[in-house]
Order: sequence, then C-alpha cells, then structure tokens
Amino acid sequence: MPRKPTLRRKKVGKSVYWFTKAGGETYFGNVADLTYDEAKRLFAAHIKNLAEDETTSKGNTVLTAGELIDLFLDWIQKNRSERTYSTRRTYCSRFASFRIGGKLVADLPANRIKSTDMEAWLDRMAGQSLDPQTRRHAQTSVKHCWNWATKHPSPTPYLPPTYRPFASVERVYVPAKALTENDLITDAEVKTLFTAAEIDLDQFHRFGPRKPRPQDDNPYRGFADLLRCYYHTGARTGELVLCKVGDVLFTTQQVVLGKHKRSRTQRTPTLRTITLGKDAFAIFQRLCEGKGPDDYVFVNSDGRPYHRNTVFDRFKRVKEVAAGQKIGKVRDEITIYSFRDLWISEALMAGNDLATVARMAGTSVAMIERVYGHFRVQHLQEAQAKVERLREKRGR
Repeated sequence: MPRKPTLRRKKVGKSVYWFTKAGGETYFGNVADLTYDEAKRLFAAHIKNLAEDETTSKGNTVLTAGELIDLFLDWIQKNRSERTYSTRRTYCSRFASFRIGGKLVADLPANRIKSTDMEAWLDRMAGQSLDPQTRRHAQTSVKHCWNWATKHPSPTPYLPPTYRPFASVERVYVPAKALTENDLITDAEVKTLFTAAEIDLDQFHRFGPRKPRPQDDNPYRGFADLLRCYYHTGARTGELVLCKVGDVLFTTQQVVLGKHKRSRTQRTPTLRTITLGKDAFAIFQRLCEGKGPDDYVFVNSDGRPYHRNTVFDRFKRVKEVAAGQKIGKVRDEITIYSFRDLWISEALMAGNDLATVARMAGTSVAMIERVYGHFRVQHLQEAQAKVERLREKRGR
C-alpha cells in the first residue's frame, strides 16, 4: 500500500526547506521565509494537481524532458538575445543527452526529473575537469528551463507552479579571480571608446554609408554620455540602464535605486545609492532637463530606453568602429564592466577604506577584499616607508 503524501522538512546545507516526495521530490520554499500554513496550502495544491492530472502538457500526453527543452529553446530564441539562446541551447542539450539509469534525460517525463539528476550531472562535469564557471552556467540554464515551464504557456503551464525540482541543489561556487593591472582598461582605451562613441554610427550602416549629421543631431551621441557615467561612477551595467529621472536626487547628487542586482537576492532588499561626481552629475543634469519623473535618463537612438543586450551590442559596434577608423585599439576582453573594475581599483589605490568602497560599489566588503584588495596599497606603502625611515635613522 503506498504511503500517504506528507509535507516534510529537509535540511540542505545551512537551510531548511518544505518539501514532499509525492510526485517526485518537490520543494515549496525555505522554512525561514514560508510559514507552515502557506506551505500546507502549496502542498495541497500540488497534491490536487497530481490527482487531477499527472500530465505536463495541455492535453493528455506527458511531455518528455527533451520536448520541454525544445519548447523552452523556441521561446528563448523568440524572446531573448542570440547570446542567451546560444548559452541555453548548449547546456540544455547537454543535460538532455545525459544518461540516468541507462536512459537519456530527454526520454524521461519532464515532471519526474529530480534534484539528484542535476547533482549527478554536475558531478560528471566536475569529473571531466570543466571549470566552475562553466558548471555554473550549465546549472543556471537547466534551472531556467524548468522554472519557465511552471509559468508558460499561460494560463495553463507545462508544469505545476509548485514544481521546483532543483530548489535544493546548491549553486556551483565560482572562486573569484584577483584582477591584475593587465586586466584593467587603460587610459588610451578609455579615450578611444569615448571618441568612437561620439561618431554617428549610421555612417557605417550595413546598407551603405550615410551622410554625416551635425554633432547635436547625432542620435548616437548619448551612448558616449552613458559610457562616461560608467567610468565616473563604477555602476553596474543594468543600474544606469534602469535609472529614471525620479531616481536622481539633485540636492545630494545621488542616484537611489530600489530595483537592482542585489535586491533580487537579499531577504530584505536595500536601496542602491550611486554617488555622482562633478562630471557625472553634469551629464545627468543635462539629460534630465525637460523630462518627467518616470522618463528614463539614458535612451537609445530611437528614443526608447536601453536594454542590457542593446548596450552590449552597441559597445561591440563602437569597438569595431574604433578599429576600422584607426582611432585606437581596444582589447577584445574589455567590456562595459571593465569601467567598474577600474573605478573600484582606483578607489582603493586612492586610499579609501574597504567598507566605504564596498558601500559605494553596492557590494560586500568580502568581495572587494577578495577581488580588488591587492590594489589597496597606500597603507602598505606607508608601513614600508616607516621601516625604511627607521633604518635610515639607525644608519643602516
């Protein structure tokens, strides 16, 4: 006689989750965030879904993991960038070709995939000496697929909304790499990017060159302002892209964001404050003039707000124009994030303490110490100078 479905607790690492084994190992949330009554409600809905229909599609046919992955990739190709599609296709296809108990994952029912399947796959990649960053991308891609299936298509998703087979799988740890001076963007590269970003890119249109426009009529000129603000503030790519006029505090010369990268991972989200120096504040004042509080500060050449992928594509094009016009050479590994790396490194070299730099960068002291701490040399140089003065005093 089968056991009665039960709502249970399970400890994973340092956290405890509500889960059940009914219908495959299913997790409902962290005990610290979800009350028993809420977990019981989700559990009851899960059991009802299992009783009514154990299928994973709209009809009576059970979707296999391979079919679900194909549907997911079709959606990604239509709604996300080519870069995202390529990444998701690579790793989801690898997971589909992984064998569990002699069977391909692609042939297994999508609603019977378990956390142990993901863990076994990650362990095999680790055994193949694949680096942690690759394993992290692989884990994220597959998890994205199954999470997507609990929401699409609306209103009848492919999987029950409570089905989270990978909730208990610990995220692959990627050790941070300490930056060196060779990794930082150079002054010459900064100057090259600023100059190339001022050029009217329509002169290099794929359908043929167009007549250059006066500087004030150049719709691409605003991208140079965006790059300069990255350089002067050390902000993340998405932070300035999302900035609206209402987020700017002109009295204190700050930008205050409620929605930012860390707000999605913090239990109690905090505000992200970006301090504007003289040059950055002048750009913000000029771009905000005549706009309403809900208008974006930085907009594309067509007047619409930037998207992360739009910014990346524009940055790549600016580097190509710089090389083609012989303005200067910018290394392939230089990205918009390189401006943030440079700002944090120079903030430490200027003698600022770790806590202040971490707060201004919107990250943790531990991360600053681990990745950029070796640039904090002023106090070390002062200590070395004291040793040398002592030796000089003793006549050594």
